Amino acid sequence: MGREARAPRHGRPGEPQTTAGFLKNNSAYILSAVGVVVIVVLMIVFIRACAPQGKVEEQQDDGVHVTPYNWDNLDRTGGRYSYVVDGKVKSKVGIDVSESQQWIDWNAVAGDGIDFAMIRLGYRGATEGELYLDEYFTYNLESAKEAKVDCGVYFFSQARTVDEAIEEADYVIKQLNGVKLEYPIAFDSEVLVVGERPPRTADLSDDEMTDIAEAFCKRVEQAGYQSMGYGNRYDVSRYDYERVNEINLWWAEYDEPYPSVQVDLFMWQYANDGEVAGIDTAVDMNLDLSRALD
Repeated sequence: MGREARAPRHGRPGEPQTTAGFLKNNSAYILSAVGVVVIVVLMIVFIRACAPQGKVEEQQDDGVHVTPYNWDNLDRTGGRYSYVVDGKVKSKVGIDVSESQQWIDWNAVAGDGIDFAMIRLGYRGATEGELYLDEYFTYNLESAKEAKVDCGVYFFSQARTVDEAIEEADYVIKQLNGVKLEYPIAFDSEVLVVGERPPRTADLSDDEMTDIAEAFCKRVEQAGYQSMGYGNRYDVSRYDYERVNEINLWWAEYDEPYPSVQVDLFMWQYANDGEVAGIDTAVDMNLDLSRALD
C-alpha cells in the first residue's frame, strides 16, 4: 500500500477544531457540495419527466428494455406454443404458407388445431423486379376460408422506392378484389441473393427502407385492411425504429425459448420446421400474440 492520504486542515496549525469552527472555516466548500447535489437531483427529475414513452419499456435503472410479456406464461406442449394466463389461452396458433408447400388439405389443417394462416399472395422478382402471383394463392385463400381457417396474406417485397412499394400494395389490393381478411396484410422485405447479382435492396439506407415500408402499409390501410411488417432481427434493424414503432410486428426468431425483442408483438414466427396434418412439407409455425396483453 502507498502512503496514507491525509485530509487537509483549515484551522490554525496545532489547534484542535471544534464543530462550529469546522463549519465556519469550510462553509464555502459545504455550500458548493450542497449546490452540486441539488443540481444533480434536479437533472435526474427533469430527464425522467421528459423521457419519451413508446411501445418499448425502458424503466429499469440499467437502461435495459423490458419485455411487456411474462414468458413464464408460454406453454410449449407438443411443439404447439400458446400463451396462457390464469388458465386462459390468450393466443392463437397459425402457419404461413406459399407455393413451396404445394397442395394443402385445408380441412385436415383445420382439424389439426390451426387457427389461422398467413398466405403468400405474391412477390417481386429479385432480379428484373417484376411482380408475380404465388402459384397457389387463389387455391390456398379460397380453401382455407372454406375450412374456417382465419386468413391474412403477405407479399414478398423487393421494392427499392416508395413508388415500387405503392405498386406492390396496389397489386395486393387488386388481387384480393375486396375479399375480407381476418388477419393483416404483411410487408416482407428481405435481402435476397440470386446468383452473382447484387441483392436488389442491400444498398438502401434505413430511411429509404422505412419510407418504403410506411408507403406499403399506408396504402393497404387506405383500402380498409390492417397492415403488418415482417422480419427477423437483421431485417428489422434496417428500419428507423422511431418511425415504424407503430407498425404491427410479425417477428421471426427460431430455436429460442421466447422472443428476444423487447416490444409488443402482433405475431411470433417461432419455428420453420413445423408438422401439420394436410401439409406434406415442413411449415412455419406462428403464435398470434395480439390479445395476449389484454
